[in-house]
Amino acid sequence: MDAQYKIIGGDGREYGPATLEEIVAWIRDGRVAGSTQIWRDDLASWAPASSYYELGDVLNPVSPPPQPAVAVDELIPAGFWVRLAAYIVDFIALSLLFTVVWGIVSMVTGLKVPEFSPEKTPVNLVAWLQAFSAYLNELKPVMWPYALTGRALHLIYDVLFNGRFGATPGKMVIGARILKVDGSAIGYQRALLRWLAARLSDFSFGIGYLFIAVRPDKRALHDLLVGTKVVFKR
Repeated sequence: MDAQYKIIGGDGREYGPATLEEIVAWIRDGRVAGSTQIWRDDLASWAPASSYYELGDVLNPVSPPPQPAVAVDELIPAGFWVRLAAYIVDFIALSLLFTVVWGIVSMVTGLKVPEFSPEKTPVNLVAWLQAFSAYLNELKPVMWPYALTGRALHLIYDVLFNGRFGATPGKMVIGARILKVDGSAIGYQRALLRWLAARLSDFSFGIGYLFIAVRPDKRALHDLLVGTKVVFKR
């Protein structure tokens, strides 16, 4: 004879007897949870549903592991020269954007980058150095705003494009994109971490970028640090 069960419902009332199939159906309907008290007719006391081995698979279904957005074996690493081409495209795009943005900043703040005209100075090393020193003094008030504007624009450009599309316009042109090592999208947080890690490649006099040329997987230093790769799709 099949075992019979009873449960204590959320309203404190007793329900049953019920068969195992009925209890399973109640679990799937949300009427029975792991903490629900259940009595089985061959036991002397009530116990939580989670303690019944025959209900374990229903209460705790095993989910299949998430599949990457793109099969890993369909990805081809993007090499040094194509990534350099993407960098040049992005550099041109950022330069144009910076010209527009700095023009607005300059108009609002009144800050302007002074011009240095060495041809107007005497052909004399001492006089040239004096003129250059004077130029640096003129440049000081605008130096930090100018540099910070450029850096902030670079950050926004990289994080927005990479976080949303997995690629900057330069990488879109060459048909490459940035993914996590499992083939899934990087998102905005990983895009920000990658941008910060790339500054280490800058500070290492570009050595971090040379990893692309020498490693079989074509990953730069910042890719290794944050678990990303730049790839083409077959």
